[in-house]
Amino acid sequence: MSMAAAPEARSDVATAPVAATTTHYVLGPIVGVGPDYAGGDGRSTSLRPAWAIEHGRFRLSTGRGSALMGYGLAQREEGASATLAATDGFLLSASLRLDNGRGGSDSPRLAGLPDIQRTLRGRLGASYALSRRWTVGAGVSQDLLDRGGGAQVSANLGYTLPITEQTRLVWGLGAGWGDGTYMRSHFGVPLSAAPLSPLPAYTPRAGFYSVDTGLELMTAINRHWVVWGALGVSQVQGEARRSPLTVQPIGYTASVGLAYRCCK
Repeated sequence: MSMAAAPEARSDVATAPVAATTTHYVLGPIVGVGPDYAGGDGRSTSLRPAWAIEHGRFRLSTGRGSALMGYGLAQREEGASATLAATDGFLLSASLRLDNGRGGSDSPRLAGLPDIQRTLRGRLGASYALSRRWTVGAGVSQDLLDRGGGAQVSANLGYTLPITEQTRLVWGLGAGWGDGTYMRSHFGVPLSAAPLSPLPAYTPRAGFYSVDTGLELMTAINRHWVVWGALGVSQVQGEARRSPLTVQPIGYTASVGLAYRCCK
């Protein structure tokens, strides 16, 4: 697993020079295809940038850019993040990210429903390397602007298989839980939408809303260039699956990308 670098040895001489912290960055395009929303039966295709910049314990990135920088071996949150602790395989981090929400234009089935507003989410996450290949992790995130995003809790298990010195295959298994606010925003149909939406009113309770698994393959073409591809499948669960918004409970995703990394 990708681990934090060991600190520089300290000198007893006060005037000894201190090694500068290196800045790393990664940038590249990613093409992806997946459901138009969790539980939706439509498909959407996107072309978006994957990027990340890291200096010491601080990082600013998209979700995929963060993984590309770490060669796919260390899953970290997108947005602005900081490592709070990293010792003996344990990693504790905090992050802030923009949640773009969801609008009625994302799918015809969402027409007439209240939009999920863009908001700022804060997250605290932890992971632990059980061995050189197995990692477990968990995190909790909260809508900090109180715009109906609610709270989420996630848990994951990951396995990394080194195929060659340049190529890694990563398998992951995860689950997501949402509080009542999150579930009502993402899977509920309020009574107030009755005049505009043909869907029956539905008020879900807090609970697990999805499980997912996926494979990621990453290979280094040379010192700087990396090619990446992924396949994933997710299934809507519990109260979310019973929602009138859930048409296709099983969703499939695929993506491929190319990135340039510096100073890694």
